[in-house]
Amino acid sequence: MKNYYEILGVHPDSSPQDIKSAFRKQAKRLHPDMHYSAENARPRESSATLRESAMRLILEAYKILSDAEKRRAYDRELRRRERDNKGFDYHEFLQQRSDDPESQAKLIVYDLLHDLDEEALAIYERSKTFADFRLERWLERGEAMDAEYCIAEEYEKRGKYIKAYQIYKKLIRMELEKPWFRYYFEVVALKFRFLILQKMPGRVDEEDYLDRLDEAIELKIAPRETAQYLRKKVEILLHRGEAEAAEEALNQISLIYPKLAGFAALRSRVQRAVDQPLAQNKIS
Repeated sequence: MKNYYEILGVHPDSSPQDIKSAFRKQAKRLHPDMHYSAENARPRESSATLRESAMRLILEAYKILSDAEKRRAYDRELRRRERDNKGFDYHEFLQQRSDDPESQAKLIVYDLLHDLDEEALAIYERSKTFADFRLERWLERGEAMDAEYCIAEEYEKRGKYIKAYQIYKKLIRMELEKPWFRYYFEVVALKFRFLILQKMPGRVDEEDYLDRLDEAIELKIAPRETAQYLRKKVEILLHRGEAEAAEEALNQISLIYPKLAGFAALRSRVQRAVDQPLAQNKIS
């Protein structure tokens, strides 16, 4: 398997900007103009094929590493291959140690890397019987976070939205405290947002859903992100006839991210809801 990080000359933890810079540097180094020599045209021609092959290789590396989803899949495949080179049946070894929480944590990771999602989910559920079972207790922090992210995805696919939500929330807190996802964090935040704003409404008790929105707001992922959760809260509060609470949430948006799309229209709706009881009182 090609090591795209080595091809571009970057560390696996490199940021998207570092990867872009490395690609440009390599592309510039391989550009034909950098090899032009009027005195030595024949070697220049003979090396052209090698340069073209090298250029295709760094383009291939860049296409994978510059795409967050493709890069994450590639990183997981690298880790899977490292585990498969251990020289013995590592999977069976872990399976036999069902009473050892560390082995079960490693078994979850192994199964996830080998597309044994159902098995990984079953072990994850079963392992909750261990006292204070947390993957980060037994694995490197980054590996634990990646594994739990995969578990959250599996819960989400199966419509277990609250379980998925709890894991995403935990991972976001961990990332904000000490980054590990880095280049991939935008994707994690997007999944979390889509789950809350698109999938959970109507499938979760309204009171419970409002609590989840408040928790998401408290995370303070980013101003725009927080404002989107607040907008959803305003809409629900308006639907419930709680105009004053809706106005309070709206004021939070105006402080955090007033350029939120549709903010002016939302403010008008809230104002009408607040004014309506006052108008009725005057009539009576």
